[in-house]
Amino acid sequence: MVLNNEQYLVTILTEITPSLDGYRVIYQADEIDMHDFYCARLIEVKASNGTVSRVTLLDNLISKNEPCAVLEDNVLTVPLFDTILQIDLETATIIRCVDCENWGGLEQIFEINQGYLFKGECDIFYYDKMLNQVWRFGGRDILARVTEEKCFWIEKDLIHCRDWAGWHYVLDMDGNTISEFREDTTN
Repeated sequence: MVLNNEQYLVTILTEITPSLDGYRVIYQADEIDMHDFYCARLIEVKASNGTVSRVTLLDNLISKNEPCAVLEDNVLTVPLFDTILQIDLETATIIRCVDCENWGGLEQIFEINQGYLFKGECDIFYYDKMLNQVWRFGGRDILARVTEEKCFWIEKDLIHCRDWAGWHYVLDMDGNTISEFREDTTN
């Protein structure tokens, strides 16, 4: 994934047990054994002044779904499995780190309404810019489909999601359920 603004060009790769040569680890989940399986978000930051920094975030599991980060000014907001980080790109340091209790892991991030919407495997979360959780929504089953059919999208200020059991949920931007209906029983 590539993000850019006037100050930075940010390239993010999500890899399983990659070589970390040339990268500085700035976050590592406590339970990771570097001699075993781990996942990494490899982040390369090119600043407008010509400097380049390479940092990585390590966790047991990390979704490869995109978008996997939001860039605002000099701050990069990145979800891992059950952690949300904000990185100051000027200093390449973590300025905020919060736990997000969820089942199945965080998969995507979207910037909306002066905050962030996180789509997880089982839940949708909305956090403000300071990473305080504002609301959470969960369906009857995991928010995934057996087919290639889209299971999550934002359209006309409404959040749509479908679960494994065939339910379609429509939420407003405040997390209120506008409607829910059964689309099918065959997934």
